[in-house]
Amino acid sequence: MLALPDHHHKIQQNPIEHLLQGKSDRAVSEAAGVSRQTVWEWRNRDPLFIAELNRQRSEMWQEAHERLKSLANRALDVVEQQLDSGNPKASLAAAKYILQGTRLLGDSELPRSGPTTPEAVILERLRSEARSELYAEGKGRDPFKVDPFGIDDEVEDLANRRLRKAMAEAGLS
Repeated sequence: MLALPDHHHKIQQNPIEHLLQGKSDRAVSEAAGVSRQTVWEWRNRDPLFIAELNRQRSEMWQEAHERLKSLANRALDVVEQQLDSGNPKASLAAAKYILQGTRLLGDSELPRSGPTTPEAVILERLRSEARSELYAEGKGRDPFKVDPFGIDDEVEDLANRRLRKAMAEAGLS
């Protein structure tokens, strides 16, 4: 796994911490002493920064998930007491909570984390660009063409062929 180079790491670690706290680009730029445009560039164009931000975000969600799992039995005891309380409002709230928790009611998905290596960040971008190019060429949109995989194989081939060059351009080869 590629890590942030020392100078890159020192400059960008503080902004990553602020972004993980949910701060705006403006607040992050002020805290880091850089322009808002620089923060935007890091978040959207710097594979090392994006990968590290995604890695730390994923780690943060995993820690929260583990903490929630450790509290689950106590929380279920409270919900069960509420459900059996005889108070219609409390029972309804508990029932709704149970249904949401079991995904039978509403959306309870955690946010998807992004790629956590610079290579995966670049490959994701290359796949998007390849798909757009192929669509522009008229591929993948013929409703009468029998192709169960659409243009996915072509997208993957095109993106992978361009990956080595993109890695070198990003200084990551």
